Amino acid sequence: MYSALPYALAQVVSEIPYVFIQTIYYTLIVYSMVSFEWKVAKFFWFFYVTFFSFLYWTYYGMMTVSITPNHQVAAIFAAAFYALFNLFSGFFIPRPRIPKWWVWYYWICPVAWTVYGLIVSQYGDVEDLIRVPGMETRPSIKWYIEDHFGFDPDFMGPVAAVLVGFTVFFAFTFAYSIKTLNFQTR
Repeated sequence: MYSALPYALAQVVSEIPYVFIQTIYYTLIVYSMVSFEWKVAKFFWFFYVTFFSFLYWTYYGMMTVSITPNHQVAAIFAAAFYALFNLFSGFFIPRPRIPKWWVWYYWICPVAWTVYGLIVSQYGDVEDLIRVPGMETRPSIKWYIEDHFGFDPDFMGPVAAVLVGFTVFFAFTFAYSIKTLNFQTR
């Protein structure tokens, strides 16, 4: 009844209000439970990173379904990438410890940008001292995230742009796949 492109765009746009409301609830609950510092800038950075992460995951799921012939293949395809996303996100293996021949995947992994944004926005300016196993001196949190994770506190602008970029990329790929691929059998 409708052509593919308006249908796909309607699907993409209709998700935004739902994800926005979900992000409001999630941010208010999690931000207070984790006991992050109640500063307006930090709260809105948390909200921003969470919103675009929820949105790109939603569009990633839609994209996965649109580029595969059925939901079983989509589940297998998505699971493979979930494992890679988790492995190379910099959470389990920090970026400085990822082998040089694999570090390129860190930079194209959307979860890595989410982790980067969440950690830097909340702890990138904290000078409190912490105890680190194996270290005799007590480093500041800011120094530790720069040294251990390789996170630059002044890199939030590019992180914000890349999160939007992943969201747009997954939404565009979904729309393009709906328009060009046809797995229907008659």
